[in-house]
Amino acid sequence: MYEAAHSVQAVFVPFVGVDHLPAQVFLERGVRVFNSHGNARYVAERTLALLLCYTGRVLEFHQDLSRGVWHGWVGKGIFDTWDSIVGCTVTLLGAGAIAQWIARYLKLFDCRVVCYRKRVKQTPPEGFDGVYYDLREALKVADIVISTLPLTEETRGLLGKEELSWMQGKILVNVGRGEVIEEEALYHALKEGILKAACIDTWYSYPEGGEEVHFPSRFPFQNLPNVILSPHVGGFTPKATVENIKVTVANLEAYLAGKPVPNEVDLRRMY
Repeated sequence: MYEAAHSVQAVFVPFVGVDHLPAQVFLERGVRVFNSHGNARYVAERTLALLLCYTGRVLEFHQDLSRGVWHGWVGKGIFDTWDSIVGCTVTLLGAGAIAQWIARYLKLFDCRVVCYRKRVKQTPPEGFDGVYYDLREALKVADIVISTLPLTEETRGLLGKEELSWMQGKILVNVGRGEVIEEEALYHALKEGILKAACIDTWYSYPEGGEEVHFPSRFPFQNLPNVILSPHVGGFTPKATVENIKVTVANLEAYLAGKPVPNEVDLRRMY
């Protein structure tokens, strides 16, 4: 469709991801692309919900108590209860709008929040306690790793078998893009107990043509006890949709008025 639209000068995307666009075509034709970060705080909220669902054993305790089975002080005691994230070190892969909201929320739990980024900047982004430019160091220091990264040529497969081996006993949350983490390597790292757990909102396979049943991977993540699955809805709420529309309209108005537009995508970097 875009290849045939020779008169297009600008594309306005009402959400963050732009990996579905023909970047090279747009670069050759000088087409500008603008996206929206209006849903960032809602993706951050969902991130914390998924993480706390796992550490708090929410689903497990709900299912057991619905059968009359108790845990905790009336069960097997202190060794049969939930974990807290208070005081944990959290590494965020990426430091954009979503990561900044996540960092802000994590501060309520007195977490130490650091980020990994490739490009050196003088000071850490607001809300972060530090920045790592070496991926291994960034992963090693964390109790919890959260990926908010977009899918680009640089980030595709960023976490593979070797990188996941550096994360023994850690929790991984992915609300960025599925293919930033190698699919097979992630499955085996979870199955073999290298990763303590994963909370996943962004996947490898999506329904097409009105499918009502479609598993999100060629590997049976749904059978693993240490995985929380979410159907890529981190930024898909009524409130988030309204905010994305507002930002997109503001982008369009600024563009038509010849004013600077704050949400222009760098098509060479794809974010």
